[in-house]
Amino acid sequence: MSYYIKPVTELKPGRMAVYRVVKRLRDFKPEDGVEYMVFKSRKAMQTDFFVDLYCAKNGKLVKLKDRSMMRF
Repeated sequence: MSYYIKPVTELKPGRMAVYRVVKRLRDFKPEDGVEYMVFKSRKAMQTDFFVDLYCAKNGKLVKLKDRSMMRF
Protein backbone atom coordinates (compact mmCIF):
# COMPACT_ATOMS: atom_id res chain seq x y z
CA MET A 1 0.00 0.00 0.00
CA SER A 2 1.18 3.52 -0.78
CA TYR A 3 0.05 6.83 0.67
CA TYR A 4 -0.69 9.87 -1.51
CA ILE A 5 -0.01 13.13 0.35
CA LYS A 6 -0.37 16.81 -0.52
CA PRO A 7 -0.76 20.04 1.45
CA VAL A 8 -4.29 21.43 1.85
CA THR A 9 -3.00 24.91 0.93
CA GLU A 10 -2.51 23.76 -2.67
CA LEU A 11 -6.28 23.36 -3.20
CA LYS A 12 -6.99 25.96 -5.85
CA PRO A 13 -9.52 25.52 -8.65
CA GLY A 14 -8.01 24.89 -12.05
CA ARG A 15 -4.57 23.91 -10.73
CA MET A 16 -2.97 20.57 -11.26
CA ALA A 17 -2.69 18.46 -8.09
CA VAL A 18 0.72 16.98 -7.33
CA TYR A 19 0.85 14.26 -4.68
CA ARG A 20 3.89 12.83 -2.97
CA VAL A 21 3.79 9.02 -2.87
CA VAL A 22 5.36 7.26 0.13
CA LYS A 23 5.32 3.65 1.28
CA ARG A 24 4.85 4.49 4.99
CA LEU A 25 3.58 7.67 6.65
CA ARG A 26 6.74 7.86 8.73
CA ASP A 27 8.76 8.13 5.48
CA PHE A 28 7.18 11.55 4.84
CA LYS A 29 8.89 14.54 6.47
CA PRO A 30 6.20 17.25 6.91
CA GLU A 31 6.58 20.91 7.80
CA ASP A 32 5.26 21.67 11.30
CA GLY A 33 1.82 23.29 11.46
CA VAL A 34 0.84 22.44 7.87
CA GLU A 35 -2.30 20.41 7.14
CA TYR A 36 -2.15 17.60 4.59
CA MET A 37 -4.67 15.52 2.65
CA VAL A 38 -3.79 11.81 2.81
CA PHE A 39 -5.21 9.05 0.63
CA LYS A 40 -4.43 5.46 1.52
CA SER A 41 -4.43 4.19 -2.06
CA ARG A 42 -4.78 5.29 -5.67
CA LYS A 43 -8.29 3.78 -5.76
CA ALA A 44 -9.28 5.78 -2.65
CA MET A 45 -7.94 8.92 -4.32
CA GLN A 46 -10.36 8.40 -7.20
CA THR A 47 -13.46 7.15 -5.35
CA ASP A 48 -13.57 8.51 -1.77
CA PHE A 49 -15.86 11.45 -1.02
CA PHE A 50 -14.38 12.11 2.42
CA VAL A 51 -10.67 12.82 2.76
CA ASP A 52 -8.72 12.38 5.99
CA LEU A 53 -6.79 15.46 7.11
CA TYR A 54 -3.50 15.22 8.94
CA CYS A 55 -1.53 17.95 10.70
CA ALA A 56 2.24 18.02 11.11
CA LYS A 57 3.45 18.04 14.72
CA ASN A 58 7.06 17.45 15.79
CA GLY A 59 8.00 16.11 12.36
CA LYS A 60 5.18 13.52 12.26
CA LEU A 61 1.72 13.42 10.70
CA VAL A 62 -1.11 13.27 13.23
CA LYS A 63 -4.67 12.51 12.07
CA LEU A 64 -7.20 15.25 12.85
CA LYS A 65 -10.13 13.40 14.42
CA ASP A 66 -12.46 16.40 14.47
CA ARG A 67 -12.11 17.36 10.79
CA SER A 68 -12.22 15.84 7.34
CA MET A 69 -12.83 17.22 3.88
CA MET A 70 -15.62 16.35 1.46
CA ARG A 71 -14.93 16.22 -2.28
CA PHE A 72 -17.45 16.22 -5.08
